Amino acid sequence: MNISINFSSKIIALTLTALLFFAGCNNPASNDDHDEHTEPDAVEFLINGDVIVSYNHSSETTEGQFNVAVGEQTTLITTEFKDENGNEVHGKDLGDEYSLDWEIANSEIAEVVQTDSDGRWQFHITGKAAGETTVQFMLMHNEIHSDFETPNIEENNAITIQVTEQSQ
Repeated sequence: MNISINFSSKIIALTLTALLFFAGCNNPASNDDHDEHTEPDAVEFLINGDVIVSYNHSSETTEGQFNVAVGEQTTLITTEFKDENGNEVHGKDLGDEYSLDWEIANSEIAEVVQTDSDGRWQFHITGKAAGETTVQFMLMHNEIHSDFETPNIEENNAITIQVTEQSQ
């Protein structure tokens, strides 16, 4: 009899522990707010308010390209993420845990330059050598994973940077 009571107590304790564990994993008050923000569906890159390059994830279309001369730097480029309705995804949706990152296919042709004074959604592109290269931009979440990406640098619809010789 004593054995069955001891065994039953252990089963009950194990069951309660498992219930508490699984309830904690599904707790809506948990610190994982990843599903509570608006997911971008598109991105636009603007210079002086004009869209220079855009990418739409739903249609997988890229329009425009970045142009810069060797030894020159673009004016400030602003990044605007858009939702599926074309509305800007604002700061409340992209808090401090988000940042912009990028990968360039050939950093000998061009580089992305971002300074503290530019802000986290703005940057410049510097032309280093005449030619063409591609760039992929990523919306990073806690610097751990990407919540949104433009096409990979090897894809046909990747964003292009065209660097030309300086004009005389």
